[in-house]
Amino acid sequence: MKRIHEIFKSASVLVFTDQLIFSGSNFLLTFLLVRKLSISEFGIFSSILLITYFLVGISNAFIVQPFQILSAKNFSKKSLGFAFMASLVLISMFSLLVFFITLLPVPAIAFVKNNLSALIVFVSAYILQDFLRKILLTIDHIKIVLFIDTIFIIIFPLLGFETSLTLWKSLYIIGIVNIAASVPGIGYLIKNADFNLKNTSLLRYYFTEGKWLLSASVLQWLSGNFFTLAAGVYLGINALGALRLVQSFFGIINIILQTIENYYLPKTAQLYYQNKNQEKKELLLKIRKAIALLAIIIVCFFTFSDSLIIILGGEKYHQYGFVIKLISALYIVILYSYPTRISIRILEQNKAFFIGYCISFVFSVLSFHFLLKYGQLYGAVAGLAVNQIVMIVYWKIILNKKQISVWA
Repeated sequence: MKRIHEIFKSASVLVFTDQLIFSGSNFLLTFLLVRKLSISEFGIFSSILLITYFLVGISNAFIVQPFQILSAKNFSKKSLGFAFMASLVLISMFSLLVFFITLLPVPAIAFVKNNLSALIVFVSAYILQDFLRKILLTIDHIKIVLFIDTIFIIIFPLLGFETSLTLWKSLYIIGIVNIAASVPGIGYLIKNADFNLKNTSLLRYYFTEGKWLLSASVLQWLSGNFFTLAAGVYLGINALGALRLVQSFFGIINIILQTIENYYLPKTAQLYYQNKNQEKKELLLKIRKAIALLAIIIVCFFTFSDSLIIILGGEKYHQYGFVIKLISALYIVILYSYPTRISIRILEQNKAFFIGYCISFVFSVLSFHFLLKYGQLYGAVAGLAVNQIVMIVYWKIILNKKQISVWA
């Protein structure tokens, strides 16, 4: 019993449990919304979420990712305070950007103007909670993150018992719950961070590393979501809703992928820079086991795709079962690329990281019309897969040319 107790208290189990709660909650939230909203409303929600992911990517590139590597080298309360202040400034800038967009004389954004407060609350709260989770995971405060994600579970009775749920009411509720869930993390940072305004060296470091990561983040979003957004234009909002439903369902896979990205990446970086080779090998073994488990789950999704799509969205989505098969194939490619992606990040090959996404985005622009016109949703997913393959090939060439690797 003592051994079992120690296992359940271990960092790995706590991180996985938290990611299970976080990704599981997001998946169930998508499942609930797809049931309670119309296909067109869910399509609009998917579009808003894609734009939010873009803004989260900017926050990660400028603040979170440099902090992860900086903490592995030399953690300080000063760098923690700088990251928190920078995130608040960035969120304020995003909110102002949304406000100024509503002032443009464009009829297509009338719905943004009519629901401005709901959008700002949703987007700001989402970015803040994402920032707090990743920063606290980086500095090993897993229990606080677990508390944050547990609080978020109250979203389900709030949405589930709402008899006249609309898209904009959903955005308000989700945003307010995200703010409430963020309170423990905000409290910890206010108590423990050093908010020194004289941070010239930190500002220089974040700018030097962040400029490539930011550029890569923009291109990552464009290359990753370009086909998804184009599918909505070419194939209609229903096709976009179906594609986003399946992508959200694969958030189950992201339970482990996000655990690797948010926790094991900074841990691997720490072991690498401290030359702890044996511990690094043990960590690599854990990552390989996680990837093997994901491969098994993906095969199950592929096999039962037709039944799964009906369970997820109801009979109205029955014709989209093949999309699960396509996304399954895409995730196999993503799994294969992960060790190389980790090496690029930890070794701070940020220029190569950026160029990889440049090449990927150029491919998207050149090929999307042909693929969507003649392949429709098959073409959209094929484009996403080729994007991954192009990047992994380029990154492997760079690492081999420089003869460097985290895993060597």
